[in-house]
Amino acid sequence: MISNDDTHPDLLYSQVETGLRQQIISGALGVGDKLPTEFELCELYDVSRITVRRAVQNLVDEGLVYRLRGRGTFVSAPKRVIKKGSPNNFGYHAFSDLGGKSPRRVLERSRLAADAKLSSLLEVDEGAPVSLVKRLVFEETIPIAIDFVYVSGQLFPTFLEDLGEDMSLYQLLSEHYGLKLGVEELTIDVSTAREDEARLLSCIVGSPLYILYKITRDKAGTPLHYSKSVMRGDRASFRFVISQDGRIVTQ
Repeated sequence: MISNDDTHPDLLYSQVETGLRQQIISGALGVGDKLPTEFELCELYDVSRITVRRAVQNLVDEGLVYRLRGRGTFVSAPKRVIKKGSPNNFGYHAFSDLGGKSPRRVLERSRLAADAKLSSLLEVDEGAPVSLVKRLVFEETIPIAIDFVYVSGQLFPTFLEDLGEDMSLYQLLSEHYGLKLGVEELTIDVSTAREDEARLLSCIVGSPLYILYKITRDKAGTPLHYSKSVMRGDRASFRFVISQDGRIVTQ
């Protein structure tokens, strides 16, 4: 096998890469399926581990597969590009081809008292009433995110009743409440799926996740909501267009 790799290294890794790509494109390897092990691929293509690793890394770089340490390499779902900075691209309607109709399922509606963190984020007094809606967001039938939305109970006393199962938060704010939306503060962090998150998102424990923290303000600067979204990292990429003076350019 070493002599094969030494004689035609580029051809050999390309054969492995092409063979795996064709299996993914044809559906022989479906989304979430585990690729054969390095040893199995070495045996199948009669090449060395170095060749297999190069071929698989190219597929990882391309986004067709992803690795989980200690578990193996798996076929990725096609990613959607979320373009932040475009008009109305505040919510998950920027993610799906369905134009704001991504299905949602309510997991929890509750009222709580603002702790120090929520007090600071929503600019309300500690102990003030806060409403929480936790929803599972889908792209068609695939769960993509767990959304935690917090609003001031004083500012929106009927929020828990008003936010419907399948309603966009921003549709509620702008159309139902008649508010003029201002800036959105967005922080993106990364994490890996815990057991409870993996169960809801239909992914493997340890899978990559985005954690999106958002505060949307009205035109006067008042916080309208704070949200935390736990999103599958294999389902989305974020694209920002930044001007030379550091502003996000409307696309």
